[in-house]
Amino acid sequence: MIRITILLLFVFSYTLDAQNNEFDDTFISENFKLLNSVDSELAVSISPIIEKRLVFHLKDSSSFYSPLTKLSKYVTIKTSEDSLVKTYCWDRINGGSWHDMASYAQFKTSTGQIKYMKLDSGEEYMTGEPTSVIIYDIYQIKTENESFYLLLGWGTYGGGQHHSLARVYRFKDDTIEVCDSMFDGQKYLPVYANRVDKINLKYNPKSKELSHFYYEFDPDQGFYKREQQKITWIFKNGTFIKKD
Repeated sequence: MIRITILLLFVFSYTLDAQNNEFDDTFISENFKLLNSVDSELAVSISPIIEKRLVFHLKDSSSFYSPLTKLSKYVTIKTSEDSLVKTYCWDRINGGSWHDMASYAQFKTSTGQIKYMKLDSGEEYMTGEPTSVIIYDIYQIKTENESFYLLLGWGTYGGGQHHSLARVYRFKDDTIEVCDSMFDGQKYLPVYANRVDKINLKYNPKSKELSHFYYEFDPDQGFYKREQQKITWIFKNGTFIKKD
């Protein structure tokens, strides 16, 4: 009975919201508050609806300029140094031990338009891509000709393991695109480890160095070895180069 009541209230609130085109920080934050209060079985039903609601509000330019004080309690929101790129990430809470992270970018183009795009592929279950992460840092890297945006994220697919991900975006033709050959010819820099071990993927803006711990995978055990090695990359000539 309680579940039915929650769903009825949820559907009713959606009807009211559909009549209001203005961004409402309170309304959308209450949606995420509800998502975080239900069990995973119910989350499977309401998570896609809440995601659609947030996407609907990302179309509203006023949301880009809003401080989003209430929503930020439930959604990880990061903004680039130049205030042109903003990311929204959360756990969809519908994948059990496999944490299905949603991530979107909202950005301001050179013509002043506010646009958005989905950052996670949505196909991690099938492809094993590492894009299902919560973005915890954005760094703007400036060169003479353009600006790059380094996104650092964290995620876990269960099984006692977790991963971090570095990727770089840039503006092109009034949109943003991921740079295909940023890390030794690859567009992603994924780093994996056992949950008990730290990856510590971080960037130093002054030295333009990206660093993390690396753990070798043991196929016999099905886990990563505990011995760690620190890997450092330096941004040079528009790309990250691994230091010897």
